[in-house]
Amino acid sequence: MKLAQLSILFATAITFWFSSISHADDNPADTTQPAQIDAWVSQLGNERLTERIKAEKQLIAAGKEAIPALAKAALAGNRATIEKSVDVLGKLAQSKDEETREAARITLQMLSESDQPSTAERAKIALNTKEAEGIKPFEGWDKPGNQFAGGGQMNRSVSISNINGLRTINVKEGLLETTLQELPAGKIRAQVTGSDKPVELVARNAEDLKKKLPDAGALYEQYTSQQQGPGLSFPGFAFGNAAGGQQTTTSSITIQGGTINGNESSTGLLKQQLTELKDRMKDNPLMQ
Repeated sequence: MKLAQLSILFATAITFWFSSISHADDNPADTTQPAQIDAWVSQLGNERLTERIKAEKQLIAAGKEAIPALAKAALAGNRATIEKSVDVLGKLAQSKDEETREAARITLQMLSESDQPSTAERAKIALNTKEAEGIKPFEGWDKPGNQFAGGGQMNRSVSISNINGLRTINVKEGLLETTLQELPAGKIRAQVTGSDKPVELVARNAEDLKKKLPDAGALYEQYTSQQQGPGLSFPGFAFGNAAGGQQTTTSSITIQGGTINGNESSTGLLKQQLTELKDRMKDNPLMQ
C-alpha cells in the first residue's frame, strides 16, 4: 500500500477511534478545540526552542485529545515535526491516565509499522524506552559515558561538519539529541532536546561548557579531541569546497550496541574517542 493511502487510512481510523472516546467523556466542556491542537502541533517544527517547548507542554496537557493530530503529523509532517510528534506520543505513553497511556502506545505501535522509515524508526525507539515499558529507570541511565548506556539496544548517531575550521557536532542517542556548534572567539552553542527539560545556551569555551552542561561537554571533548590529527581517515568522511571557497568537512557514524555501521567491534569501543576507531578496527577491511 502506498504511503499516501496508508496515511489517509490511518488518520481516518485514529480520528474515528478518538471520536468515540471523546463522546464518552463526562466533561465535554473541558475538551480542547481541534484547531488549537493543530496549531500546537505545527509549532513543534518552530525554529525557536522556546516555542517548541511551549507547544510540547500544551500537547502533553491536552492528553489523549492531541493524539490524532500528533499521529497525522508523524505521517505527513516534515522531518522535525515527525520527530517531535513521535516524541510527544512517547511521553503520553507514560501518562498516569490509563486511557491516554494505552491510546498513545497503540498509536506508536501503528506508527512503527508504517511505510515511512523515519516515522517507523522513531516510533520503535519510543516504544523501546524503559519508561514506555512501565519501568522507571534510575537517573542518568542513558547519559553519555554511563556504563549502562552501551547496552545492546543503544543506538548513537553522530554527524560532524566543519566549515572554515568551525565544527558542528550532532549526536542522537535514543530520544536525546545534542547539537554543539563552534562559534567565533572560541564560544560554543549547545542545544539539548528530547529530555524533560530541553536546554539551549552559549558557553564561553569548552571548560565553560563542561561546567554548565557536563554531558554535552564530555561529548564535545570526545568528538573534537585530536580529530584533525595527521594521517587520520574514516569511511564516510568527505572533503571539499563549499560555495564561496569555504573549506568544508563532513562525517557521519552510527553506533548500535556492539557494532559500528554493521561491522563487529569490541564493546569497549563504545566508550572511546572517535579518533581511536582506526586503531581499534585495524583488521576491518573498511579501515584500510
